[in-house]
Amino acid sequence: MKKINDGKKVLKIFEENGYEAYMVGGAIRDYLLKLPINDVDITTSATPKEVLKLFKGIPTGIKYGTVTITFRENTYEVTTFRSEEGYYDSRHPGEIQYETSVLKDVERRDFTMNGLLMDQTGLIIDHVDGKKDIKHKYIRTINNPDDRFNEDALRMLRAFYFQSKLDFEIDSNTKASIEKNRNLILKISAERVLDEMLKILHGKYLKKTLKNMVDTKFHEVLPGLKEGILHFSKQDEMPLTDIFFSTCFTLNKVVPSYWKFSNKHRHKYQSVANLANSKINFGAKELYEYGLEFTQAANRVNYILRKDKLRVLEIAKDFNDLPINSSLDLKFRARDILTTTNRKAGAWVNNLITDMVNQVLDKKLKNDYNELKEYVIANHERF
Repeated sequence: MKKINDGKKVLKIFEENGYEAYMVGGAIRDYLLKLPINDVDITTSATPKEVLKLFKGIPTGIKYGTVTITFRENTYEVTTFRSEEGYYDSRHPGEIQYETSVLKDVERRDFTMNGLLMDQTGLIIDHVDGKKDIKHKYIRTINNPDDRFNEDALRMLRAFYFQSKLDFEIDSNTKASIEKNRNLILKISAERVLDEMLKILHGKYLKKTLKNMVDTKFHEVLPGLKEGILHFSKQDEMPLTDIFFSTCFTLNKVVPSYWKFSNKHRHKYQSVANLANSKINFGAKELYEYGLEFTQAANRVNYILRKDKLRVLEIAKDFNDLPINSSLDLKFRARDILTTTNRKAGAWVNNLITDMVNQVLDKKLKNDYNELKEYVIANHERF
């Protein structure tokens, strides 16, 4: 509430200097829903240059008429009333025009619940029936949904995000438009799509959202996620993010290059998918090769897909019982091999070490210096 109260003081300063100004968007929605308020946006008739004469701030989106100001240790994103035209990439306007009417600014926004204004007295001004939609828990675009989604295709994922977060229903016309325009999402950068997907997956009402993705066939245009979303939309228990992606890519076999995961996460999802698709029961060699985290994740995936029982504790015990976790754990190492055989270093040494690891994991050899030495003496010439 402090940011809202201080925001009213910012609006008063604008008004005292002859400008119109309002808080707008998600902060007003969350204020009505009694949810925590983070970012507060302000829309004003003042131009960016005029804003920066009144407040300490920096231009953060000057192309779109946006500056970020600081007031009483709070930051506010302040944007001049504007209209937009010529969306060239289903995301960004080719041309913006400053407006004198706040209504023009409201009409360019995404959903009615995000089109509410608050003035310096705390009065909420509603030009788009946003309060009614919040009361009845509806996600509805401002004016024609086809226009809104063609202007910015990411808004389709934003609708799913708000549903996952708020448990609102998506209005039937908005939902039909998502189905109609779903392929536009592939024009949006994969990084932005992933960001929105991650927020959706953290939502409390994920199941409802996944079901709506299936209903609108939106799941079909998210590379590699189709079968996973379809599966989870029918489950009662929702997965954590890593297990969601691991399950999707297990069903898909591969992690599509489309998704801009970190190398660490891409490796994890592909490794878990490979392991879950290769077998059900994981022996010492799988535990050694993939490690505890990946084998437990593969077991969870197979459990979710009803291919195995949940055995994470059993897997942890088996992992802890491994005689070695790395070739560096061998009691007889590479330098010992070279000294004992009096041979030059080469690829044969690594091949022999790999064989020794397998012999120890299979419990055909003990990880004992003398026993491994005898094995090397007897077998090194095969490598």
